[in-house]
Amino acid sequence: MRRLFPNWLALMVLATAPGFATSLCVTGTLASYEALGAGGCTLDGHLVNSFSYSMISGTVTIPDTSIIVTPSVGFDSMWLTFSSTDFSVSGTDSAVYLLAYTWDPQDIRSLEDILNANSPVYPGLAMITTEDCEDAAFSGAACPTSTDTIVVSDDGHTLISPTSVSFSPPLTVLGIRDTIELDGNGASSEFTSFENLLTVPEPSTLEPCLLLAALVLGRLRFQRS
Repeated sequence: MRRLFPNWLALMVLATAPGFATSLCVTGTLASYEALGAGGCTLDGHLVNSFSYSMISGTVTIPDTSIIVTPSVGFDSMWLTFSSTDFSVSGTDSAVYLLAYTWDPQDIRSLEDILNANSPVYPGLAMITTEDCEDAAFSGAACPTSTDTIVVSDDGHTLISPTSVSFSPPLTVLGIRDTIELDGNGASSEFTSFENLLTVPEPSTLEPCLLLAALVLGRLRFQRS
């Protein structure tokens, strides 16, 4: 006679594993991230969602299909890298775009921006201005709580990167609006990528334990007494 472990307990274990019903974040185009909508994807068990991208002004088109999003996880951090060979202008050309999305990883200790520039020729300018919404998602340009702004840039003479802001107490949600600006200013400007990096608590051992427990429970159901 088989001894069955209660089905409800196995389901409860699976349900408590973060991101179980949501796809994992993988390297893909910004267009593919936009297509995820409010469902988003999970990075180290935490949700990132509601990506949007639009042109503010300029003469150079940088399509979302040419921007690659690379998710990464460190010991006490997680970040998204946005890279493209189209992040480049020269002469009188310019490009200003807005990239927005929401982090929902809980216990956010800080936000850091990193610019990886290809030495713009002065006075060409590459600049990322990041506005965050503390403990809430942006609704358009509006934040129901308070905001912070950090800027990274390179004008061919001075590289300002990285820059960061700390949160005390830690936040549970962080809305992001990245304004991407490239100005040739009669010379040239380009960068390879920029990163939005969050510092979070050390990785929890709870999630892998829960998943292991779910697998063990599944095997127990088919063991004979």
